[in-house]
Amino acid sequence: MRALSLPGCACRGAFQFGVMARLAAQGERFDLVAGASSGSICAAVTAAGLAEEGPAMWRSFMSTPVVSPRYLRTERSVFGMSAILTNALERFLPEHRLYETETELLVATTHARRFALGGRDSLVVHSNRTRRNMHEVIVASCYIPILYARVPRVDGEVHIDGGAADNTLIDELIARGADDITVVTPFTGGAVARTMFTTEQPPKVREGVRLRIISPERTLSQRRFDFAPGPLEEALAMPHVEIVVDGLASGRKPA
Repeated sequence: MRALSLPGCACRGAFQFGVMARLAAQGERFDLVAGASSGSICAAVTAAGLAEEGPAMWRSFMSTPVVSPRYLRTERSVFGMSAILTNALERFLPEHRLYETETELLVATTHARRFALGGRDSLVVHSNRTRRNMHEVIVASCYIPILYARVPRVDGEVHIDGGAADNTLIDELIARGADDITVVTPFTGGAVARTMFTTEQPPKVREGVRLRIISPERTLSQRRFDFAPGPLEEALAMPHVEIVVDGLASGRKPA
């Protein structure tokens, strides 16, 4: 079973959109697609079969201010990420496409109350096979207090950034039968943050699972919260490098 993991990486998700557009143009398909935090946006676009149009969605954020008085009227806050993301999802990702696809989409959120009590069982994994409100789930997966004015609720409970509990969902993918997993990360050397609170490092893979890690050819100039045109376009166009680990051999090759 082929699976795809798209970890959260804030505005550097531009790199993921660029990579997935190229892979889709080459005909690559996945049975399972998982995303956390900002990675859930690219995951949803990919699962919906819209990866080749994905860079246009990310370019729509270009030069968009995250903080501006313009948001006070609708958000009652100067922080606009809730409105920015909600509008982009409505414009570029028709929700019905997420339920008509053969690809299963998994999105991570963190149950806020359980997380505050110590983090145990705070990870919640949502599937497009069982839900019909995936736009709301994606916004919840990206939610960072203050930057997002609207507090997201799923099933009546507050949920926050999925990367707080699990930023990769690799274990979840393996538990569902995936034995060929592609991870797309914007950090050079194939480094990935397991949660938003941990340092990036190459992921470990279990025996019997082939892991392909796709990362930038060189360090991105784009910052974590940066929609400036130059760095954004650089991230979208950045050539990528693949590292393959299958428990028996590993290799590194330019894309």
